Amino acid sequence: MRKIKYIFSFSICLLILSLSSICFALSPSSNKIYEGIDVSNWQGYINYSEVKASGIDIVYIKASQGDNITDSHFKTNYNNAKINGLKVGLYHFLTARTEEEAIKEAEYFASVISGTSPDCKLAMDFENFGNLSKEQINNISLAFLEKVQELTNKEVTIYSDAYNAKNTFSENLAGKYPLWIAEYGVSSPTSNVNWSYWVRFSI
Repeated sequence: MRKIKYIFSFSICLLILSLSSICFALSPSSNKIYEGIDVSNWQGYINYSEVKASGIDIVYIKASQGDNITDSHFKTNYNNAKINGLKVGLYHFLTARTEEEAIKEAEYFASVISGTSPDCKLAMDFENFGNLSKEQINNISLAFLEKVQELTNKEVTIYSDAYNAKNTFSENLAGKYPLWIAEYGVSSPTSNVNWSYWVRFSI
């Protein structure tokens, strides 16, 4: 279970934070920073009333992986988080090796989350690249993200560690989609990444 910070706007759920000047790129209705966690089947059963009582406001839930795996705790996590008044985000673990596979995974993700009401942007978790080139990684990512948006009519975000945010994901992707940055043991993202490269942080 990873603990993550979220910056939220009342109207669109996620505040848009300028990466270059550390100021709001769009006028937010609130500048409150919310505490959040992300979860999957690896955490087993979660008592969401205790999560809520601990001060957590948001939970990002793994929904699916590949083109045929639904996280075994997805429905339970989603329902229990909602029942306890937590804001919910959903993410997909991408395993595609071609653009065609990426589209199939987007279709699967959209089918798994059909009927849900996420409060936050849908997230792509693409981190195991195998022997893919940088160009292939970015083409696969773009195919997935565009198809998810088309099918769900919802905004999307990219989950990445700092290294891949700097060295793998292209300026084209960074200019279109916000970043959910994973960096542990720090109070703010590392300073050696050109964060202005990304359109904005989402998480």
